[in-house]
Order: sequence, then structure tokens, then C-alpha cells
Amino acid sequence: MSPVRDGLRDRPERNPIILENYYAALNYTETLENDNDHIMVKIQLQGAKESVTINAMIDSGAIEDFIDREVCNKHVIKMIKAKNLREIYLADGKPSAMGPVTHMTKVPIDISSHGELATFQVANLQNHEVILRMSWLREHNPTIDSRDNRITFTSERCTTWCLKCSPVAYAVPEEKALEENLITRFSKVQAKRGPTANDQSVRVKKLLFEAKVPKK
Repeated sequence: MSPVRDGLRDRPERNPIILENYYAALNYTETLENDNDHIMVKIQLQGAKESVTINAMIDSGAIEDFIDREVCNKHVIKMIKAKNLREIYLADGKPSAMGPVTHMTKVPIDISSHGELATFQVANLQNHEVILRMSWLREHNPTIDSRDNRITFTSERCTTWCLKCSPVAYAVPEEKALEENLITRFSKVQAKRGPTANDQSVRVKKLLFEAKVPKK
């Protein structure tokens, strides 16, 4: 039994998540001085009903792998409630809008033909779908050719356990990657509106009885 101090029982010690890179917690990417200097890579996540292809950011300041809560909800990726709530703090000690982390998930991911079962902390990422920590690079130790945006997985770990065929994947320019993620985030929601997915009609709500609905 946990000892009692000053009339209060000790609470379980929390393991906070510290972010050294402010970029991971910014609400608006346009506030960055260098908007397009992050490594973005296309990954395929396996949800309960279907797989989804999105672009993940590799962040040197993240000590955990993160996935956006909305992505989990939309693609039916099972979330597991954490035993203890985990706060997320910036390097200066301020709390991040990404947290707190209350759930985690384990989901199969593919980067080209490189596959693994990844463990993610579920957070409110807002401007990103998935963030891979820099230690992910150290664990898989790929060779990155920045000139050709080529990522080659040649480590013993990857050739033994992760690769299905070709060891080569390609980084995606950040501006293009963020645009593709926005399309993926909203396309299926918009496709469900109207009687059919191919219906291009727009529903207009009349606020006043005498208001006229535009014909063109």
C-alpha cells in the first residue's frame, strides 16, 4: 500500500514527455523560419477496416513516436488507455497543447517495402498526422541521400526483419507532404456529403423564408 504523507496518499509517479523541438507543438507552421527543412516520408498505416497512406515527419526533438487522435478515430485504429496520464512539456518547461497523452496504440506501418509494428503515443497533433522520433532513424539506421531524397534501409536489423523487397524509399518535400495530408484528412468527409460520391450539387440552407437560392 502506498504510504500517506501530510494526510494525502502518494500518487503514481508520472513519466512526462519532453519536447526539445518547438516545431512539434506549434499550432501554425507559417511561424517557422525554415518551413521546409524537415524530413517527411510517406507511410501506410493499417486501420481496422482499411489502410491509409499519409506523410510522417521525422522530428529530432521528439523522444516518442506520435500519432494524431483524429487519424485513429477516422481510420478505426484501436487506442489503448495508458495506465498513467502523461503530460507533454516543451524544453522550457511549458505544457504543450499536444497533451496530455491518455492513450497509445500499436499499428503496422509500411514505408515502401519496409514494415514494422510501431508503438505511438496518441496526441492532438493538429498539423501533422504522424511524428517519428529521431531515435527511429538510429534504430533502423537508413542511408539518406539528401540530393535525391532517397532513403535506403541496409542495416542488419532491416534486412533481417523489416524488408519485404526493395530497401529504397523516398522522402517527400515538406510543402507537398502537408498538402497531401490535408487532402487525405478532408477528402473522405467531403465525399460522404450528398446522395452519391459523384454528386457535385451543393446544399444551401435558407436563413430567411424570403431568401432566394442562387441557381448558378
